[in-house]
Amino acid sequence: MWIAATSMAGILYLFLDAIILEKYFFEIKVFAIGNKKRGNKLKLLLLSDLHFKNRMSFYYYHLAKKINQLEPDLILISGDMLDRTGKTGPMDKFLNALHHDFPKVAIPGNHDHKADADLSLIKNIYEKHNCIFLVNQSCTIQVKGHRLAVTGLDDFIEGKSRFKDAVKDIEKEEHHLLLLHSPLQQEQVKREISEINKQRHPDKQLNIRYIFAGHNHGGQVKLPGYVPVLPAKSGNYVKGWYNSEEPCLYVSKGFGTTTVPFRFGARAEITVFNYYL
Repeated sequence: MWIAATSMAGILYLFLDAIILEKYFFEIKVFAIGNKKRGNKLKLLLLSDLHFKNRMSFYYYHLAKKINQLEPDLILISGDMLDRTGKTGPMDKFLNALHHDFPKVAIPGNHDHKADADLSLIKNIYEKHNCIFLVNQSCTIQVKGHRLAVTGLDDFIEGKSRFKDAVKDIEKEEHHLLLLHSPLQQEQVKREISEINKQRHPDKQLNIRYIFAGHNHGGQVKLPGYVPVLPAKSGNYVKGWYNSEEPCLYVSKGFGTTTVPFRFGARAEITVFNYYL
């Protein structure tokens, strides 16, 4: 009886963990990046894969409240704000729950392309909430007196990624970030960076220091040492840091769920980067 009770308790805990704990009780990852010998820093916050469906659930309000408490200097959104079945109403409510003064930059993901809303509507909602929506484009923004260049690419599963078009007017920037949805996309991008820089004077070569991506949900369902299923065009990327030299890649586990409404071994996350300049 004791063994049976213990087994049942274990099963119930695993069920609770997958359905509630890992999905709703997200973790906040914090990393120090940049030149840590310098005193100035910006607080960057990465959001990925929120996968809004038909309503603004309570845990998204909790997420917005926590983001406001963190007071980021810049919010980066690496795609899939909407699920493929998603509506823009919950997305609009969530962005409205964030402090408007937070500057934001976003890109589309594959599910954003599949959702009922077209990208022009998604762009309008982002812009209403102080968010620049980049689709194969770059922008430069001033954040607390520091210049940042951000390049954002279209999804390369459902969209048309064009990196060379995105950086045609960008030269060497001291602080240049790249937003992707799928981390596998970085492999082609790195080849194109090399091709572009071979044709440019050293003073004008691209200097992308960090790449931020999502898409893979940390596996969403991850067993010890094994991920049963990853999304299309995921490569061997699951979560965390990749690349031994710049540009360094960080892959977020994301926040929402898709296909199955739970997580296991892949707790939802938001990521804070203390970027020393």
